[in-house]
Amino acid sequence: MDREKCRLTGNEGKFVDSHLIPRALTKHHTAGKPFIQTRGSLRPIRRQTSWYDPKLVTREGENILASYDGWAVAELRKHRLVWDSWGLRKRLSAEDHEPIDGTAYGLRRIFGIDETKLRLFFLSLLWRAAASDLVEFKEVMLAPDELEQLRQMVRNGSAGEIDFFPVSLTQLSTRGPKHNHAPIAQYKLIPACGDVGEASIPIFRFYFDGLIAHFVRGASKGFTEESMGSQAVGFSNELIVPTVSYEASFQNENLSGLMQEAEELWPADMEKLYKAAGPEPE
Repeated sequence: MDREKCRLTGNEGKFVDSHLIPRALTKHHTAGKPFIQTRGSLRPIRRQTSWYDPKLVTREGENILASYDGWAVAELRKHRLVWDSWGLRKRLSAEDHEPIDGTAYGLRRIFGIDETKLRLFFLSLLWRAAASDLVEFKEVMLAPDELEQLRQMVRNGSAGEIDFFPVSLTQLSTRGPKHNHAPIAQYKLIPACGDVGEASIPIFRFYFDGLIAHFVRGASKGFTEESMGSQAVGFSNELIVPTVSYEASFQNENLSGLMQEAEELWPADMEKLYKAAGPEPE
């Protein structure tokens, strides 16, 4: 039996397939149907499941990641933070968030989630993406000392200092097409508020099943308390989650742009892939 070193535990063993984002929240809406994968000018292909890395962790390491995933999936569904938990509804109910009249935006205040466990789950996603060699996750790059610190936190179940990659969530309040989206590095615009001017901060952006996570890169000490407060996962037992309709979201704009580009570059391929993927459910 080939024995390799688990990138999470550091122990030797046999590698196992490890999903970088929980498979339970990245499945096609119709069993057996493929997703369409496209990226820039690369030829589109079909993908039967979400991304997994066969050379990242051994069974020991996968058990650690699976424990985070199992708990988090149940909690995200319980609080209706992902589309998978909405049943047949097309939009988040007014009981779950406070819509801002006349806009596509709203706000959620969530209590009852273990803030430490939730932060560890998202940190585990960041570690997987940064530690993986998959080309789809190449934009998530960390300095070696950051990656090592993150590995130890995930392995040992330590949420660490809140200013170390603080993470906030945004929820899509209306349902869009079921799709996956690899993490990207970008800048997030923070509007001016009171005496504080507008700012642009570097982030890693993760998406799955109607939920977006923003990890702040290079946050200074005190950043979370001064700039994020209860929007930061793990800051307090209250979690504030802004909402935006799918139609008004960056997610919609970005997906539409990618699909249009692929249709223009590879029309015959895309037509075949659309037929294989099947229609979205009504």
